[in-house]
Amino acid sequence: MTIAIRDAIASDVDGIAKVHVQGWRESYKDFMTPEALAGLSVEERKAMWQGALAQADLQAKLLVAVADDGEIVGFACGGPVRNEGADLLGTEAELFAIYLLDKAKRHGVGRRLMVGVLDHLAAQGFGSVGLWVLKENLPARRFYEALGGQVGPEQVFDIRGQQLTEIAYRFKPIPTDIARDFSPSPTPG
Repeated sequence: MTIAIRDAIASDVDGIAKVHVQGWRESYKDFMTPEALAGLSVEERKAMWQGALAQADLQAKLLVAVADDGEIVGFACGGPVRNEGADLLGTEAELFAIYLLDKAKRHGVGRRLMVGVLDHLAAQGFGSVGLWVLKENLPARRFYEALGGQVGPEQVFDIRGQQLTEIAYRFKPIPTDIARDFSPSPTPG
């Protein structure tokens, strides 16, 4: 399977929403209740991503990973830090989301998405970027640490009645040395 990384376009909304929900269900099945995961809605996520694309912030970047059959198998989005949790995050920019379907993991796709967003944020003049990850999501935490992310504070939030803890990862400054492995052209999955 060949996977290309490119900017998202309006017609990608359905695929992004499906990856967002399926990505949560695949990645969080071991530490979220089945009820919380079942309550996720592709339609809700579709509306959210339609709004994001309609009100695009030029400082933000939304990238998709597209398989050779046209299926969106991942996405990443980042931009100026959002208001909620900004004090705890302590960075100028934020990686809002990065999700991959299980079948696209461990092939360098997440790294390519991350580098694409980080390169854009650095080009926009941001000096630091942070993100929130579920504390129990050890594979994601190892990924961020391997890329040079530094552990920050924790916060607790509620999703459909389940209390979850997320932990901040910070990249100060935004790393440019991981960009050497990034190629915008399709590479084997």
